[in-house]
Amino acid sequence: MNFPTVEFSWFGNGTIIALIAIVHVVISHGVAIGASTLMVTAEYHAFRKKNLKLDAFARNMAKWILIITTTAGAMTGVGIWFSTTVIQPDSIGSLLRIFFWAWVAEWAVFITEVVLLIIYYYTWDMYKETAKKMKHIRIGIALCIFSWITAAIITGVLAAKLTPGKWTETFSFWHAFFNPTYLPSLGFRTFLALLLAISLVSFFVKWLIKDNKLKEEIFRIFSIWAAISIPGILTTAIWYLQSIPQEAYDLVVYSTGMSEKMFDVINLTGLGVILLFIFWAAIKPKTMPLILSFIVLGASMGFIAEFEFVRESVRKPFIIYDYMYANGVLAKDAEKLNKEGVLTHSTFAETTSVTPDNMYEAGREVYKSQCLTCHTVDGWRSKRALSKRLDGWSEETIKGFIPTMHHVRPVMPPFVGTEKELEALSHYLYNVVNEETNTQQAKEEKEHDVRASAAHPQ
Repeated sequence: MNFPTVEFSWFGNGTIIALIAIVHVVISHGVAIGASTLMVTAEYHAFRKKNLKLDAFARNMAKWILIITTTAGAMTGVGIWFSTTVIQPDSIGSLLRIFFWAWVAEWAVFITEVVLLIIYYYTWDMYKETAKKMKHIRIGIALCIFSWITAAIITGVLAAKLTPGKWTETFSFWHAFFNPTYLPSLGFRTFLALLLAISLVSFFVKWLIKDNKLKEEIFRIFSIWAAISIPGILTTAIWYLQSIPQEAYDLVVYSTGMSEKMFDVINLTGLGVILLFIFWAAIKPKTMPLILSFIVLGASMGFIAEFEFVRESVRKPFIIYDYMYANGVLAKDAEKLNKEGVLTHSTFAETTSVTPDNMYEAGREVYKSQCLTCHTVDGWRSKRALSKRLDGWSEETIKGFIPTMHHVRPVMPPFVGTEKELEALSHYLYNVVNEETNTQQAKEEKEHDVRASAAHPQ
C-alpha cells in the first residue's frame, strides 16, 4: 500500500465511485452534449420557421442546462476525482502520469465550454433580430463542439484502461490515448448522449408542455436525431465489442449478474421500447402517452448505467489492462512481492511483518492491500460481502482457495504475498467472518426474544 486506505464497509468502495460516475455521465453526456445539441437544433428550426414558442422552449432548455451542468455536473465531476483518488490512488496516480497533458487540455476545454454556455444563455435577447440570430446559433454550435471535445479527451483516458494497446510496450502517450477502443467508444458515447438527451427532455416535454403544435414540432426534431442515433449506437456497440480482448468479451454478460437469457430479454425489450417511442414521436406525437416517455427515460438511464458498469467490470482482474491489477498491484511486481512480501512494501501498513502474535492484525493489513478495493466484510452486495461468501468455510479451506481463486474466478487478481501473509489473511478472514456471523445471530436471537416477549407478556 503506497497510500492510506479508505473503507466504506457496508456500502462498498466500488459502489461509491459507480454512483457518482453514473450521475456524472448522465449529466455530462445527456445534458451537456445531447441536450445542448437538441437545444441548438430547436433554436435553428425556430429561426427558420419564425416560431417564437419553439425559440422560447430552446431558451428554457438553455437555462436548465446551465443550472444542471454548473452545479450537479461540476460537483459530480469533482466527486469522481475525489472518490477515485482516495479509493484507488494507485490507479488514478498512474493515469495522471500517463495523461497529464490530456487532463490539462480537458480542463481548458471545459472552462471554454462553461464560458460559451454562459454567453449563449445571457446574450439570447441581444440576438433577437433576424439578422443577428445566426451569430447566436453559431455560439451554440461552438458550445456543442466544445462539449463533445471534453468527452473526446476523457474517452481516450477511460478506453485506455481496458485496451491500452501498444502502451504497455512503448509507454507512449499517443499509443495510450489512441487505443484500439478509442474510436468505437467515442462514437458509442456520442450517439448514446443524443438518445439519453431525447429521453430526458421528452419526458418533461410530454409532462409540462400543453401546446400540442409546439409539442409536435419538438418531437419531430427529436425523432430526426433519434433516427440518426439508434443505428449509430448499434454500429459502434458492435465495433466496440469486437475491439475488446476476448477475456473481457466473455465477461460482458457475467459482469451484469444476469443469465444470458435475462440479459437478452432485458436489453432487447429496452431497445424495443425506445424504437416504439421514436416511431410514435415521429408519426403521432400528440398522442404520445406520458407513461411511455417515463419508461423510455428509465430504459435510457438503464443502458448508460449498464454500459458504465460493464465497462468497469470486464477489465477485471485488471484496473489498467495487463499493467495494474484491480487492487493496485503492478503485474510486473507480483513475483517480487511473492518473495519479499506485500507488507514490507506497504508504506502505510501498521504491521510490516507476520508473527504468531499478530496474525489477525497482519491479516487485516493484507486484506486492505489485496481485497478492500472490491470486497467488504459485510454489506448490501452479497457477491462482494465476504461474511456471506465465506460463511461456513474453515480457515484451512480459505487458505487453500486463495492461491487458486484467479483460476476459479477470472475476475479475481491472483494473491500476491508470502506464505506467512497468506496464513495471516486466511486467519483474519475466518475470524472476521465468524465474528460477523455471530454478531448477526445474536442480533436475530435478541429480535426473536423481543417479539416473543411482546406476543406473550407476563
